[in-house]
Amino acid sequence: MNKQNMSIRKKYNVIGIMSGTSMDGLDCSFIKTNGTNFVQIIKESTFEFTPHYKNKLRKIISRAPKNNLSQQIKYFYENEDYITNNLLKYIRIFLRKINTKKNIIDLIGISGQTVLHNPKKKISIQLGSCSKINKILHIPIIGNFRENDINNGGQGAPIGSFYHKYILNKVSKKTAIINLGGISNITYSSTKELIAFDMGPGNSLIDDLTFYFYKKRFDHKGNYAKKGSLIKEILNDFQKDVFFKQNYPKSLDREYFNRFFNILKNKKNTDSIHTASMMSVMSIIMGIKLLKKNIKKIIVTGGGRKNNFLMKSIGSELNKIKIMNIDQFGYNGDLLEAQMFAYLAVRSLKKLPLSTPNTTGVNKSITGGYLFS
Repeated sequence: MNKQNMSIRKKYNVIGIMSGTSMDGLDCSFIKTNGTNFVQIIKESTFEFTPHYKNKLRKIISRAPKNNLSQQIKYFYENEDYITNNLLKYIRIFLRKINTKKNIIDLIGISGQTVLHNPKKKISIQLGSCSKINKILHIPIIGNFRENDINNGGQGAPIGSFYHKYILNKVSKKTAIINLGGISNITYSSTKELIAFDMGPGNSLIDDLTFYFYKKRFDHKGNYAKKGSLIKEILNDFQKDVFFKQNYPKSLDREYFNRFFNILKNKKNTDSIHTASMMSVMSIIMGIKLLKKNIKKIIVTGGGRKNNFLMKSIGSELNKIKIMNIDQFGYNGDLLEAQMFAYLAVRSLKKLPLSTPNTTGVNKSITGGYLFS
């Protein structure tokens, strides 16, 4: 398909593919969008990764060389085929599920699996070869969403603020969206500005500790956290981390706070999960203070919105702000990021901005992503 002809068309049939920092599955969303003010969700699915694949993914990340960045990068790309093949498997299943002819699909937007994000060294690696997927499926792919941002002074994350802006424009003013994924991030939008930044660990520490103690993927409804007690000295140490003293824009690697996992895994099971949960809560409280905006509502998306302990604790700490679930507005909070990468793919095709100085720290508002066709 001719790139120029595609970019002239107003709306596109796009599939968004997302595997987040929680590393628990692949989200697929088939939408029609113009990349600005129109999104129609057609069909969506989540495919849970097998325990074998999740364990392999954890091992790939944990076994990477620690002190040599060039060796680290080389090591990750040596493992890319394994991740690409897994993405392909689920994309093919989704294509069969939506039962749509390939020529109806204009684009697939793929985020890739984040295995390394180091804003200080200006590198962010998402594995999953868009070139290989394009050659096998014969559908145009847009990926590498972060590269242009990093090459122009940005951190490459958080990258989805324009989709959050689209939702905020539709639903409410004086409102922010918080994505409680593996890492939590916030987006605030007004007529004059768009602000986004990573806040801290969302579900990552909670999930890792729940898996360590109970071999379960996550703390269902926050039930383990609810049974535990706070280890105050660990929370106090956490809140002193230099990350919370930094102004936005800022972003995090999933492994950044891993030293607290190594401390908490030696404490009582439920106390550890309770304390990790309160770390996530306090990250959000500190992030709201850093934002310094008159927010009346917070809309929560991502897997953490299903954690009753987290949601109640956030509501208790922010008692003057109404805490709402994204599902109340007709969006599936498990699939929002898949929708986001479909939306961003069209913005990329149309050369519309994906990031701004106040979302990633890029020098000026720029587009991003590369077309593989």
